[in-house]
Amino acid sequence: MNKSGFIVPLAGNSKGTTLVELAIVLAIVVVVGAIVATGYGFLSADRVKSASRELFGDLQRIKHSAVTQGPDAAVPQLRGFGIRLESARTYRLFRFNDANSNFQYDGAAEEAFLHGETSARQKEIPVPLEMRIKSGGKLVSPQNTVLLFDHLGIPRQANMGFQQKTLVINNPDNDILKKCISISFNRIREGQWDGSNCREQ
Repeated sequence: MNKSGFIVPLAGNSKGTTLVELAIVLAIVVVVGAIVATGYGFLSADRVKSASRELFGDLQRIKHSAVTQGPDAAVPQLRGFGIRLESARTYRLFRFNDANSNFQYDGAAEEAFLHGETSARQKEIPVPLEMRIKSGGKLVSPQNTVLLFDHLGIPRQANMGFQQKTLVINNPDNDILKKCISISFNRIREGQWDGSNCREQ
């Protein structure tokens, strides 16, 4: 220690000090590299969770509306509410107006706007995320798949037969996390896709 109170390194220790500094710098580089490498994964997983949560909320809302809302002047033949999965990234919410009273969904012409709205409510899954539907033992594109809920909140097919579906949302560029939504006879639940089933969390 000199007169000013500062510690002066010993001359013979300069190499040791340099090695310690080098080790610290290398440790910082490794930590920063790990953060950069996994940062995209964390961001991607968060986006998958957010998109799944929004779709789950829309399904719950549509089911609740089917149970609580009745026909009106705009939709006199209301049979329920539905969601049409138009593609891997877009879906539409609607009221099912059975215009020809045949008790089955006959296409987009029988889709009416939600109560109090003046245009179709269309939602988008943010790029690069996508939706898939479990079909047999594999995941397929949901192209124009329709999910209907009747006045009792029971999920129905276009021909009004009972329906059970599993929807999966993931990032095709990154398989870190796949969220899923399982629609069964009496409930809708969110979980994590394990490669073959929707595992409830």
